[in-house]
Amino acid sequence: MDNDQTFGGISSEEIADFVRALAAPPTEAGASPTARFSRHVSNLIFIRAAYGEAKTFSVFLRSETLADDIARCECVEFPLLRNGSDAVAGRIWISTASLTTTFEAKLAWSDQTSLFQAIRDAGFGGMPALVVDWRTGMPIGTLYREGLSNASQSERVIFTELPISPVDIKGVLDRFYDRSLRTPALVVEGHAMRIWSDAGKGIPEARPEERIQGRLSDFLKSAFPRYDVRSETQTADGRADIIVYRKDTTAGNLPATVTHWVLELKALCDMTSTGNTVPMATIPTAISDGLDQAIAYKSRLNAVNAALCCFDMQKDEEDEKTLFGHIDVDAGNANIHLWRWYLYRNTKASRRQNIKSGSV
Repeated sequence: MDNDQTFGGISSEEIADFVRALAAPPTEAGASPTARFSRHVSNLIFIRAAYGEAKTFSVFLRSETLADDIARCECVEFPLLRNGSDAVAGRIWISTASLTTTFEAKLAWSDQTSLFQAIRDAGFGGMPALVVDWRTGMPIGTLYREGLSNASQSERVIFTELPISPVDIKGVLDRFYDRSLRTPALVVEGHAMRIWSDAGKGIPEARPEERIQGRLSDFLKSAFPRYDVRSETQTADGRADIIVYRKDTTAGNLPATVTHWVLELKALCDMTSTGNTVPMATIPTAISDGLDQAIAYKSRLNAVNAALCCFDMQKDEEDEKTLFGHIDVDAGNANIHLWRWYLYRNTKASRRQNIKSGSV
């Protein structure tokens, strides 16, 4: 290939890819490499779905050291793959997050089992992977952030531009919680931004909602790559925590933006970041304020859906019925979804709850 020059083990293509990432469009601002990878692959899949693909599988592997990875096996370069003119089904692809140049890895496989095994055997099992199943005619995506060697940790990626249902977005939020928030060990996994200052004592970091918001936004960008996700959207009523929207056209063929979801986030803490006790009476007030904000932002942005998402960091766990009892009627009248997740202060308590609920 022409761009085989390396600088300290890093290829010129990888340097160029990094520079492009710094100038990412606003919709990708702050997105992790895996989120950007998911979005670029989604664009390609969306194009190829219109042409039709063989009813088999595609695997896209995100490389951080492209020059080294393509040296592990026979590879063929497809520098213009992301334009959508080349068939992608039945092949294993290796690329950087932006798909600026892509290589087909020539590995032998015949079905899904041998496909996954071939990737692991080639030494690619630790690379983030997006697997596309074309067998139903409509592509189905599954993202493995930690690679196919940890295939139990997977997330659905939705390639269509159909409206996002409450079930779909709640499912993504549930997976985000299970993967990133449920226990202190998960919170700090992968050097992620901390949410607890001292989980054992129940002391949060300052402004935990903002810390959750940044991580959740990235998760949503990966799960719904045909949509745009924005944090801290300014309105006349304040800043909406997260909005999920898509560019569209009106009946008169004029450009329009449709906000499909507004997510208002609340971290419910009984301790401040300085270790002081928070009066219990402030928790219901915070929840009521969150509902008021969700209603206001939904109206102001003319959103299709809205949800109040509470991340309960209190010592004593409350169920949703108890937590939302004082706002349930008002939320129903305003068509605001009420969702809650409990952040355990240690792994033992989480494991005990799993046993109690029959999850393990």
